[in-house]
Amino acid sequence: MKSIYSLNPDVVFKRLEDRMVLVDLKSNQIFELNSTGARVWELLQEGVSVDTLIDRLKAEFEADPATLRTEIESLLSDLLSEGLIAS
Repeated sequence: MKSIYSLNPDVVFKRLEDRMVLVDLKSNQIFELNSTGARVWELLQEGVSVDTLIDRLKAEFEADPATLRTEIESLLSDLLSEGLIAS
């Protein structure tokens, strides 16, 4: 997957220890990401491709590569469906 996603400018976020809190200013919905999700969000800020994002997470977290890819793709799909990121 070579896609690069951009953050929705109407979403504000703050890291709170190992988590990330996101607030969609248009809907006033609040979302919370765990430590892995928070790291994904930070990498999305850098504008890296999904493949690069997954490679970096493999180096940072001890996880099965296939499982990691599946979970990251699921998270990205959720973020897209909530309008928090765009492709």
